[in-house]
Amino acid sequence: MTDFELDLDAAEPTRAAMVDRLRASGVIDGDILSALLEPGVPDWLLSHPFQVIADLAELPQSGKAPEVPEKWRDGLPARLEDDGHEQFRLLYQRVLTSGTRDEQRALFRRDYIVENWPTLAREVHPVIVSVWEQRFPGLRR
Repeated sequence: MTDFELDLDAAEPTRAAMVDRLRASGVIDGDILSALLEPGVPDWLLSHPFQVIADLAELPQSGKAPEVPEKWRDGLPARLEDDGHEQFRLLYQRVLTSGTRDEQRALFRRDYIVENWPTLAREVHPVIVSVWEQRFPGLRR
């Protein structure tokens, strides 16, 4: 067996560069940037930061399931069935984690987010949950 030593100190400049890039971009909301700078946030989340709509009113209240864009399908059909709770959960999890605000507006339904937030919150990174719940305190239960 070969012994090797992890050089975690060498990772710090890369992480610092990711943070500098995020700050300089000016496209990351302040609350999201602050959340991403919390200890323990994984590099994958820093390297691909998430977005959050500004107001739940931006989302349609309810309605017919939207067509699922190709980039989100991976095992999902082009159109979700109204009784496909597991499919909706998976789509929402993906879009919460790496979707844009525009994708959230196009794919999310407000009533689904509100009714299913406890389940969704268990299945996405806690940093994402924290920002959503800070912006929309009514989601906390």
